[in-house]
Amino acid sequence: MKRSPLAPFCHVFDLDGRPIVYDVHTNGLVEVEPVLAAVLPLYGPRTRREIVAELSPQFGALSVRAAFFAIERGRSERGLFQAQRPRLVPPPEETAAAGACDRDLQHLVLTVTERCNLRCRYCLHAADLGWVRGHGERSMPVATALAAVAYFLDRAWPNEPPVISFYGGEALLEPELISAVVAAARAHPRGAAVQFSLDSNGVLLDDRIIVLAVRERMFLQVSLDGPASEHDRHRVDAGGRPTHARIEAGLHRLLDRDPSAADRLSLMVTLAPPVDVAAVAAYFADFPPFRRHGVTRRPRLRVSRADLRGHDWPATRGEHQELAVALAAEEDRYLTAMAASKRHEAGPVAAALCEPVLIRWHHRDRSPLGPVRTPGGNCRPGRRKLHVMPDGSLHPCERTGDVMPIGNVATGIDSQRVRSLQEDFNAAVSERCAQCWAVRGCGLCFASQASAGGGGGSSTIHPEMCETYRRSREQQLRLVARAFLQPPGMRSWLEATKMM
Repeated sequence: MKRSPLAPFCHVFDLDGRPIVYDVHTNGLVEVEPVLAAVLPLYGPRTRREIVAELSPQFGALSVRAAFFAIERGRSERGLFQAQRPRLVPPPEETAAAGACDRDLQHLVLTVTERCNLRCRYCLHAADLGWVRGHGERSMPVATALAAVAYFLDRAWPNEPPVISFYGGEALLEPELISAVVAAARAHPRGAAVQFSLDSNGVLLDDRIIVLAVRERMFLQVSLDGPASEHDRHRVDAGGRPTHARIEAGLHRLLDRDPSAADRLSLMVTLAPPVDVAAVAAYFADFPPFRRHGVTRRPRLRVSRADLRGHDWPATRGEHQELAVALAAEEDRYLTAMAASKRHEAGPVAAALCEPVLIRWHHRDRSPLGPVRTPGGNCRPGRRKLHVMPDGSLHPCERTGDVMPIGNVATGIDSQRVRSLQEDFNAAVSERCAQCWAVRGCGLCFASQASAGGGGGSSTIHPEMCETYRRSREQQLRLVARAFLQPPGMRSWLEATKMM
């Protein structure tokens, strides 16, 4: 049998002394014997004789030859350990054609203002990054917002409720604009199905907005970094004053009016070292606004580490490491609770760190890798998300800044610009990604290219960004492996989940 000069398309990592293989072709994890883990990266680039000579002093020649047999049997019986790499191609050209790229739109994001009433010390908009706009003064004219809403709803995907999100800056600095958009959207033929979402720092959550949010059953995403001792170190207003008490007061007012709003509330938790993760976890485990209003469900959190690019951040290397250790302890807490069938007792911070990873893995694509693949994950410029800036320019999403315009509200989505983005992104990643074990489910997208100075014909994604993603992906796989080494009954709850 003629062998490929390429090694099996796998990634091998150690989990507490147990070799685990992530197999790219099957998108699965396999626990293997140490000898097989040692043979896999050599099988193909080296001859069998060379591999035996190198590894037999450690494992014995018979064990090494048995590993050869295990690889070939895995290939023939289970599709494992295949060596072929995919060819990466942009999406089919017809996906960028007029009448295709500007139809079945799913999510409209309106940056209603660039103004912000806070000056969070880790905010990207206060960093020295060329691809991120600084704090601006522009707000979206009502006419622009209403034109964007009409354009979006006229072309919205009929199979799911259209989503309209209010974004900033701080969106609540423009309450009249938000009210006008809601009224116009509800008056549209698709209006009854629209779901509204509001991203806010929560400081301006007053009675007027609360009445609107409750009436429209609006989804709220509020930034709150934990107890006052942690939150107020970084999330201060333009005058340097703390904001925690004002945010909690607004949440109390919201739940006073409608306790069921807790079901539509998400809290964005950003951790910037040094941070007392235990204090943050304890705060959300006994979340005061929920406790006071008798809400028994745990708060829904999204926990992330602060993106400190462009900042001269004072934290030491040791403080960064302490944060990593503290987050690992939260994962341990979750897995211990899961093993005891008490995962709900692990706390909302631990759940936020672990459950999205496990749910995505449970619902992953299990089909074979195939000979060709399109990079970019879920990115469908303007279709999955359509981001509108205050000047009416259209962009793929709120994370791409203003360097990747794909049209404007007056003329709509420009199919040529969409195609150019698709081709530029493929050119930036195709050669590198085709050889990368993390190619399936890769998190790099147009926003990654934008943050590397892409757009406008540039085709660059810094290799360090890829390496950062691979480290993150391996960490996720370690979590998955630890969870899935538990008895199947301990993870049966995943059957009732779905991808969001």
